[in-house]
Amino acid sequence: MITISGKIRKHAEEAEAEWRRAYGLFSKVIERKKLKIGVEVGVAFGGHAESILKTSTIDILYGIDPYAHAEDYEDPMNLPQEEFDQLYDFTIERLAVFGDRYHHIRKKSQDAVNDVPEIDFVYIDADHSYKGAWEDICAWFSKVRIGGIIGGHDYNHPNFPGVKRAVDNFFNRFRCEIHIEKEGVWWVEKQKVNITFFIPAYNCANTIKQSVDSIMCTNFSDEDELIVVNDGSTDDTVTVLREIKAQYPHMKLITHQYNRGGGAARNTAVMNASNPILFNLDSDNILKENSIEPLKQLLITSGSHIAAFEKLCFFKKDTSNVTHEWGFSKKRFSFCDYIEDYKIPGASGNYMFTIQSWIRAGGYPEFAGALDAWGFGLRQAAAGFDTVILSGGYYFHRVDAESYWVRESRKGTTAINALQLIIPYLDKINRRDVSYILSNRYRYRWFERLSEKPLRLRSGDSWYDQVLRFVSCCFTFLRSSAGRIKRKFKLFI
Repeated sequence: MITISGKIRKHAEEAEAEWRRAYGLFSKVIERKKLKIGVEVGVAFGGHAESILKTSTIDILYGIDPYAHAEDYEDPMNLPQEEFDQLYDFTIERLAVFGDRYHHIRKKSQDAVNDVPEIDFVYIDADHSYKGAWEDICAWFSKVRIGGIIGGHDYNHPNFPGVKRAVDNFFNRFRCEIHIEKEGVWWVEKQKVNITFFIPAYNCANTIKQSVDSIMCTNFSDEDELIVVNDGSTDDTVTVLREIKAQYPHMKLITHQYNRGGGAARNTAVMNASNPILFNLDSDNILKENSIEPLKQLLITSGSHIAAFEKLCFFKKDTSNVTHEWGFSKKRFSFCDYIEDYKIPGASGNYMFTIQSWIRAGGYPEFAGALDAWGFGLRQAAAGFDTVILSGGYYFHRVDAESYWVRESRKGTTAINALQLIIPYLDKINRRDVSYILSNRYRYRWFERLSEKPLRLRSGDSWYDQVLRFVSCCFTFLRSSAGRIKRKFKLFI
């Protein structure tokens, strides 16, 4: 009969017979990059931590592992709590030889983040589910200094497909190179993530200077980029833009020879962007001082592709005189929110997103007039990209009698444009609501009634869908039965 302590030692020997092949691979990266302070998330038996401390010259390694049984988590290392307590004692004893070079924090990964200083590297080898790996990367990314390393284990492991998916989804947003060593060891060198700001400009000579200044004065960082697309302006916008470029030589100015509309101007900007994150600011709006960095950090650490401010503060001439506000009480917006109310973050178009989401969404719709921003947000949401909201964040949105939205609204085609935008996604919408927006009575005004008459997602479990399926099955049965009866009748006669 094996005692608990003996069982732990036997388990360690069996597991590390396989895991040991990966030991030393990450230590080589640590030494090559001259890293000194690091974290290992998921210490288990302490074998890999021991290898790092023996084969590298790091000053301190923080081990993060709660040694706590988790319900509803399938993994050979999810031991009963009594055995976890024994394993903790076993590991602490094993690593005690390294003295102050090893410090253990017996907490869950996300709870331990604030217990360590800025670090040179993190090695993630804990919860191997997609959700677990994703949350660990999101939590620890911001703790690693620029030039440091985020790495881990079990990339491409057939039993843990969630690890590769989480790593790829997080880092592909920023075009990061994912280095793969043997035995499923992966690592990424953390680089600064830069932003491409872009402004679609049409007949905005009186406002665009304020918009550009609000970016450049406190929201622009080294290696960020500003692109302005002059969309065939006919007023003094060209002259003003030349003056602005003289002040900010790094600004990239692109000109459309004739007016192609907001969607086309935005797409031109994105197609010429150099950075993986973009922020659209319309040519009459103004950013609050130092507001972009918190928004960027939210996008990065949440793992999202889209981040927006919590409020729009409307003004006419002076930002100190806010006339009214749009506020968003929810912290995350998805496709269902776009079909329930037009007052959503994407409606204004002034938000941050990844170029990957632009590609997947198919870009801004160029036929939709002033609904190009709403339509783009709808496309992003339909592609599975939710918008996260920065609590307390806001920007200034100008109210102007001759704004792009007002000019386009006068044409009376808003609802029809919205209908064209939503048609590709009718299979997601409740059938009754589809009939409603396509009806002669409401097709020209369903969009303006959206807040009072929201659309609903289609549900396969609704009684209406069940009735439709039943009726459809009945018709199918009757058609097939009629064919059989007809054939039998012909044989009989």
